Amino acid sequence: MSTDEDRRRMLLKEIGKCRACRFCVDVCPTYQTTGGLETWSSFGRLQTLRHLLTGVLPMDDAFVKTLYTCLQCKRCERICKSKGQNIDICDVIHQGRVFISTRIVSGGGDGEI
Repeated sequence: MSTDEDRRRMLLKEIGKCRACRFCVDVCPTYQTTGGLETWSSFGRLQTLRHLLTGVLPMDDAFVKTLYTCLQCKRCERICKSKGQNIDICDVIHQGRVFISTRIVSGGGDGEI
């Protein structure tokens, strides 16, 4: 198994820990400034990343851009951990950025990850 495949599986495993409670959405500053655009919330970014990693969504600039709108402020992580989950949301988003960026640069940006 390749390192890319290991990283993809690790990211999907971490995203899979999310119980979809959406408490993180309310504390996300980019969600608040967009007037409630869920794809620009921490939960929305995790779901977008999951769909990019599984091939449900194409490697499209608009989808990838949502990952880069995260400010890495960690407000979502604090609320997530206070609700009993232990997801390092900002790290997952960062690792997703790295994974997808390397795929785009290496020519895998045609919908295949």
